[in-house]
Amino acid sequence: MADDELHSYHKDHWVEIEPDRFARYDRMFKVDPRFAPRLLAPVAVAEGETVLDFGCGPGYVAVELARQVGPTGRVHAVDVNAEFITRAAEVAREAGVAELVTFHHVLDERLPLPDGSIDRIYAKNVLEYVPDLDHTLSELARVLKPGGTLVASDSDFGFVVVEPLSAAEVAELFDAAAPAFREPNVGRKLRGAYRRAGLDQVRVEITVQPDERGNLRGVLENMIGYGTRFGRMSEARAGELRARIDAAIAAGEFFMALPQWWVRGVKP
Repeated sequence: MADDELHSYHKDHWVEIEPDRFARYDRMFKVDPRFAPRLLAPVAVAEGETVLDFGCGPGYVAVELARQVGPTGRVHAVDVNAEFITRAAEVAREAGVAELVTFHHVLDERLPLPDGSIDRIYAKNVLEYVPDLDHTLSELARVLKPGGTLVASDSDFGFVVVEPLSAAEVAELFDAAAPAFREPNVGRKLRGAYRRAGLDQVRVEITVQPDERGNLRGVLENMIGYGTRFGRMSEARAGELRARIDAAIAAGEFFMALPQWWVRGVKP
């Protein structure tokens, strides 16, 4: 892949998603309603509030947020991918909450929402991809009401553990995939970026759900696929890593930890 294509790939590959990757994301992003209250507890949504799901993907989180705001609330769901917006609207209809969610297809880094119109914003694993983190956080702060909160959950690939791979091999894998992310280590950077956006009471919590069964295998496949597509990992090396990972899963020896950084800030 040419250098000019790599330069904007972190955004471009979300604007246009090939069918097999779209199907994989549709499976990966599903939310079990039984666990949704615990998953979304840090967002602290109250009934009747107006909530923004920034980077809504196929809409499963937006549906759970709609259930939390109830019939007197409203969810705005935003994404750069038109197919995600179509799929999210379908998911909302299937869940019976379509009347509570407004979907927005946005490409220009400007939210189609008035100043001070949102009580809560949730950005799930999206800030690592935005072209300009400070601009995006400033725009999110703009639409928050005074006293409103922004909660992001995001990764920091410098903290990932994958057995049976060594630490050097994990770094090799994520370095090969690095052009897919504007900021692969965004987790550690959010605290300072929130403050630059004018948010107060910034709090960071780090959570991890260890995976011993291969549930995160799709994440690793994405990284391997990026590495080969970019020409930063050979097909032979990719095949070797896949084989070792799959053998470890089959033998019950797989272990992966992908910490999530939960960062909360309040608009003064």
